[in-house]
Amino acid sequence: MRQLLMKRLSSFALSGGICLLVLAAVAPSTRAQETDTDPVGFRFLMIGGGARAVGLGETMVADGGADPFVMEYNPAGLAALERSAVAFAHNEFFLDTRGEYVTAGVPIGRWAVGGRVAYLGVDDIPLRTGPSSQPLALYDQSSGVFQAAVARSITDQLAIGLSAAYVLEHINNETAQSGIFGLGVRYQRWSNFVLGAALTNFGPKTEFVEDEFRMPNRFQLGAVWTQEKYNLRGELVAPDEMDVKAHVGVEVTPDPKFALRAGLKLGYDTQVFAGGFGASTPDGRFQVDYAFAPYTDDFGNTHRFGVSIRP
Repeated sequence: MRQLLMKRLSSFALSGGICLLVLAAVAPSTRAQETDTDPVGFRFLMIGGGARAVGLGETMVADGGADPFVMEYNPAGLAALERSAVAFAHNEFFLDTRGEYVTAGVPIGRWAVGGRVAYLGVDDIPLRTGPSSQPLALYDQSSGVFQAAVARSITDQLAIGLSAAYVLEHINNETAQSGIFGLGVRYQRWSNFVLGAALTNFGPKTEFVEDEFRMPNRFQLGAVWTQEKYNLRGELVAPDEMDVKAHVGVEVTPDPKFALRAGLKLGYDTQVFAGGFGASTPDGRFQVDYAFAPYTDDFGNTHRFGVSIRP
């Protein structure tokens, strides 16, 4: 009787949580389209950091269990961590932009906590006020995220999570800064099937120089299905001020120590395909990951490299 009651409570909590997330995501976006003319800023928050995540088409909202980078997409995913993990990633982006990322997660009973630091920037940008062979000066552009998250397993099937972050963007001598929040749920109905939903990057408006803009909030709803050596995943993504996108990904593990990955991002102007691989030691303590993500419209190719340590 008690188990039946807990199952019903879990289903009710999941349904309620997803409905709240949908309403929270759709209602502000609808109002923004109707009444808000402020542009969306901090676009760098839409660029994934983890090599594994990017190689899977960023289908991470229902992920969890080994990758602490899940907190970037759904803080509730931290609750599925079975052991502590620290992950580092380096991003070689187009136009000489580089990214550096560090994220960590620690399970504590039914709780889990995590932290993430991200940097994305480019140096020596020429400053010109008109056509010239020599720039007036060189300046830098940089963006940063300092995030903390907490997750809680309500039952063996249902987990919720919350994140908060300080974000800043610096261009030449000007800086914009703000706070953002994330909310997510993760529901594992069967051992090989997981559902996830999250609202991320929402927060107050901020100002850069004399222009006001709002955060690039994003709603994601997706699922992961695992069958022996195959891991299939898909999700719908609703970014602020954009049409709904679809992400799909697959991870194949011909050997427990090696994984091949591929992903598609449908509905974007410059992104379509990504792929990569991962290799780990037999005990899973150390893992290296690589992802390749080409861009169209002459933006070039991007490469991400990652290292994970699970003591």
